[in-house]
Amino acid sequence: MRILLINNFFHDVGGVERVFFLQRELLQSHGHIVIDFSTRAPENKFSEFAPYFVSDAKTFLQKSVRAIWSREVDRALSALIEKTKPDVVHIHGIFDALGPTVLWTLRRHHIKIIFTAHAYKLICPNWKLFSHDHIDELCGNAPLYGFNDVISCSVQNSFIKSFGAWFGWTLHRRLGAFNFINQIISPSKFVIEKHVARGWRTEKFVHIPNPVDADSILTAPADGSYILFIGRLVPEKGIAVLCAAAEKLPHAQFQIIGDGPVPKKGPPNVAFVGDKSPEDVIEYVRGAAAVVVPSIWYENDSLVVLESQAAGKIVVASAIGGIPEQIINGETGYLFPSGDSEKLAEILSKILATPPRHVGAQARRIVLATRDPELYYEQLMSVLSAQY
Repeated sequence: MRILLINNFFHDVGGVERVFFLQRELLQSHGHIVIDFSTRAPENKFSEFAPYFVSDAKTFLQKSVRAIWSREVDRALSALIEKTKPDVVHIHGIFDALGPTVLWTLRRHHIKIIFTAHAYKLICPNWKLFSHDHIDELCGNAPLYGFNDVISCSVQNSFIKSFGAWFGWTLHRRLGAFNFINQIISPSKFVIEKHVARGWRTEKFVHIPNPVDADSILTAPADGSYILFIGRLVPEKGIAVLCAAAEKLPHAQFQIIGDGPVPKKGPPNVAFVGDKSPEDVIEYVRGAAAVVVPSIWYENDSLVVLESQAAGKIVVASAIGGIPEQIINGETGYLFPSGDSEKLAEILSKILATPPRHVGAQARRIVLATRDPELYYEQLMSVLSAQY
């Protein structure tokens, strides 16, 4: 098949891109012709289709214009389609940089559209359902459907940015652009439930969990000397919860990998080590007693959880969003109530005192059995090759 893959970015930014590039490699290894469409950036990976990539929308004005219409995106994507004649398109992300123009262009060229819901943009202008340091689902309430995000300044605490996000989202939703999508892949059942609760039909969705190349991740030693966090330093990732737990465990050491706007402040036993290369991250994981995912927003299908489990490490994570689908509490990891630093500290204290070595090993076995890239490929192809 000739498969057009579309994503906002063509370099490593986060979990979406890791799934995007793994899928791309899988399709190519099975002999499919993969066609790329994205934005230009100096750090982009190589693509023979890079001449068709468009400029990145970096400023608020550029993003606001793209949220309504982009002549550049329409022209470049149309030229790429006419040149390559794809059979199907799979979208991972468009709303941050490319914009919904993509959907209209694909519709005009009569191409089957598959979309992976990595977040909640189809049901809310604020794609995280999170603002002002807590879950925010007011955007789904009638009669102000979506406009509550403007009233509460839910996008980066800015009225102007919230209005811009709401206006473009509402315009294309009411014009029916989201209905151009033939099938939506969701990595978690939780995300499907959230969309169905907002009026989407269940039949529109198919549940395909994220893959992880566990065979390429060496099993780490069962014991470790510190507690590890990996991720962007943003409020929704629960850094404050982790630091509060660290205060209750003054003799334990905590390492935090990542960067972001959250102030790098914590008790003396917390070290902020900044961004690290993938190779360095693996070494940090190997030396950890446990990896903590203390999120306070609706995570979808966390790759930090998966990749840590693939390394045979104990994962302690918030019971929120799709995370409970990834962890069998007490068997393949540990869950605690989101935001509860007391419970988190209690679990970590027990792990440090008596390391349950079997937990990480069992997690790795399940990841190997259920998240194999070849299994993902089979499930993906059943969607990409289906008739709609």
